[in-house]
Amino acid sequence: MTTKLAPTRSLLPWPMRPLVCLLTALPFASAGAQVQLAAAELPAVTVTATRTEKQIEDLPPSVTTTDRATLDENFIDDYQELGKQVPGVDISRSGRYGYTDINIRGLQGNRVLTLIDGIRLPDTFEFQGRDSRVGQDLVDFGSLSAVDIVRGPGSTLYGSSALAGIVGLRTLDPSDLLTGNKTFGGRIKGDYDGADNGKGLQAALAGRFAEDTLWLVQVGERRGHELDTGGSIDTPDSRRTENDPQDTTRRSMMAKLQQRFAGGHKLGLTAEYFKTKVDTDLLSLQAPAGNTAAARVLRSEARDEQERRRISLEYDYRSPTQDGLVDAASARIYHQKLESDQHRYEVRANAPRYERDGNYQQSLKGMSGQLSKRIAGTVSQNWVIGGEWWQTDTDEFAAGFPNISTINVRTLPKTRNKQWGLFADNELSFAGGAFTLTPGLRYDNYRIDPEVDSILAGQIASGTGSRPAAQKDSRLSPKIAANWMIAEQASLFAQYAYGFRAPSVLEVNGQFTNNRQYTLIPNSQLKPETSRGLEFGARLGNQQLGGTVTVFDTHYKNFIEMATLNAGSPAFVPGYGSVFQYNNVAEARIYGTEFTGHYQLARNWRAEGMLAWMQGKNESANTWINSVPSAKASIALRYSEDKWGAMGRLTMARAKDKTASSATFAAPGYGVVDLTAWWVPVKDVRVSVGVFNLFDQKYWNGVDTLTTAQAANSSTLDFYSLPGRNLRASVAWQF
Repeated sequence: MTTKLAPTRSLLPWPMRPLVCLLTALPFASAGAQVQLAAAELPAVTVTATRTEKQIEDLPPSVTTTDRATLDENFIDDYQELGKQVPGVDISRSGRYGYTDINIRGLQGNRVLTLIDGIRLPDTFEFQGRDSRVGQDLVDFGSLSAVDIVRGPGSTLYGSSALAGIVGLRTLDPSDLLTGNKTFGGRIKGDYDGADNGKGLQAALAGRFAEDTLWLVQVGERRGHELDTGGSIDTPDSRRTENDPQDTTRRSMMAKLQQRFAGGHKLGLTAEYFKTKVDTDLLSLQAPAGNTAAARVLRSEARDEQERRRISLEYDYRSPTQDGLVDAASARIYHQKLESDQHRYEVRANAPRYERDGNYQQSLKGMSGQLSKRIAGTVSQNWVIGGEWWQTDTDEFAAGFPNISTINVRTLPKTRNKQWGLFADNELSFAGGAFTLTPGLRYDNYRIDPEVDSILAGQIASGTGSRPAAQKDSRLSPKIAANWMIAEQASLFAQYAYGFRAPSVLEVNGQFTNNRQYTLIPNSQLKPETSRGLEFGARLGNQQLGGTVTVFDTHYKNFIEMATLNAGSPAFVPGYGSVFQYNNVAEARIYGTEFTGHYQLARNWRAEGMLAWMQGKNESANTWINSVPSAKASIALRYSEDKWGAMGRLTMARAKDKTASSATFAAPGYGVVDLTAWWVPVKDVRVSVGVFNLFDQKYWNGVDTLTTAQAANSSTLDFYSLPGRNLRASVAWQF
């Protein structure tokens, strides 16, 4: 049964209340400035939001950056922990495949663009029921120097997929370890995570061959087991609520070589490798005692392996003078390949050998470049102009045994997708920089070219496959942004921006037929998703007392969702129990507010907090969007000395009472307390320890894709709950 919504008025006046509160509190920021900080803090720098280096204080409040020190201090080893500190960010977990999709402002998957060193990561992919799942968890957090997150449409600078936001992952650079006049440096870290009984070790070394030749080598390995749940039933069958037993291995390697030249030029070469292997004993799929179904599962195991390789050549230029033709320039040429093999082995009552093997590969190559130039004047200008081209080749095959009509087939045709884009952005500065106006525009063009190989041709000839269609389209993505510094410690921000996402290969040409029970058919008429987002906010105060607030309202057109076709639909295929197809939803909307704040209570005491509230609905069907999370907040209190410190954090979420169907599970609200502490016993060595979910609260993430798919009255809901009380510890040495 679908939950229908009554027409509602815009709720924007309510989200404005935090803005009013912050503006009212602004005078206290000056008083708080008299409190001495424990240590001077350098301004955080991000590169993702504008494609140029900017201090975070000069950017909209919807931009955050988390540096290496903060990642270590807060035990941020994955996106799940990052979401506790960045408003509007969550992570969706998908069963045996672990944490998979980043959720920004209620959207996830390919609607969030993920970059590593400015290079696109492979697309996400999932074919339900076909043992094939590729998410965005394809990077070792131990190899990162910082994580930039831009919430809201970013297509004006980054094109397709930046519909909901951007995650910019920056890997370690030799300069991160070669501080001061060092010619050799390194970092070694070992850690333990009680949530999955995992142990990890990462090491990075950097040095100089000569004054202008730098190198870095990084390696990491982590071994763990199944993630803890709040369940207590450990029966080896479908009644199980404890997690299925797992053995996990994750390895990463990276090497960098950089050469600096006179005149501000730098050339770099990066090679990166990342691999995961997960062995799962799928006890939850086995039939309970007394089940007499002919195809009942007696034994089920899975081995899932994913491997990503990347090599890139980087060029960067920074003008040593201000009168050059350009101030800065950069270019990237890269090749990246993802290989995924997800294999399930079963013994069934009617089949002693039953296998499903999802093979998925995506090869990506491309190039990008940009120039920036500042032009002085009464109204100064800061131009950023650039473009990129990339090509993806996708190859998928659903293998298995025994060889029946639904096995050893292509659910996607082999496909080549070419995309390119050109962009220009100009920051106009008035009154000595007190007011800036930034118009921007990007043009994107894409073309999807499928191939009918011998395998797909056989499916078409037998009536179990459809002929795929090529598709091409283009889009303009404009934006206009304004920033006004109304006082020394207060600035206001507003932006109106377009977003854009080209349909994926699966959405256009995905196909599968299971005898006459159901069929998924292609949709060659699928249109790109577009959005128009309005947001405004404020960044107030200083390091002693301050905060940010953002209010956003984004309208989407041609939202892509899988639909069940009825007999009256023009694309309906008679003779099947169910006919599925990806279709465009005419209208959808997500709106909300985000808030962060901090207060230096005394020299050693600091309080921090964040809040994210949003709502989203399919306005065509007048139903809620399941991927939009309920209100979430966190409050932290820190104490820091020169040699040690501690923190307590309370993370809270409201019950998810707005779901697309009242028949599915709505996660209850929760409050989880984490305690962490760190100690520097000797110079350059840091010991950290933390107790997470201190009171062993049973709770669920309301945007987990599998959690939201469960029936409200399911007896195995605890299987999808998050870890209870667990201990984490780490030791890091940087020399």
